Amino acid sequence: MTTPPRRDKRPTLTLKGDEFTPEFRSLLNKAAKKAGKTQAEFAAETLAAAARRILSGNPDDTPEGTPSAPPPAVLAQIEDTQKRIEATDAKLDAATQTIAALADQVRALTEAQRKSFWARLMGR
Repeated sequence: MTTPPRRDKRPTLTLKGDEFTPEFRSLLNKAAKKAGKTQAEFAAETLAAAARRILSGNPDDTPEGTPSAPPPAVLAQIEDTQKRIEATDAKLDAATQTIAALADQVRALTEAQRKSFWARLMGR
């Protein structure tokens, strides 16, 4: 008694059209061999890359790896972050000026303490 062959349960994709000529199949096969992949691997990776590029809004002539323009939400977040940085810089500048003024006061008090009691009393 023989067991019936198991059916292949891998997902498949069938494409039909006038564009899929024997020349196209040969071209696909040569490109896949040159890339060291099977036809299915090569076609899946190439189609996935093209689909991602189209969905991200990159034109066809954009070189692979070139980042697309960020979405408006990301741009708004970047602007918000820049405003916060500017506000923090302003606070830091104000704190630096306050520290400089306090340092001047400490210097003046230190010099006053170095004077003798009689020099301080006489206002020299």
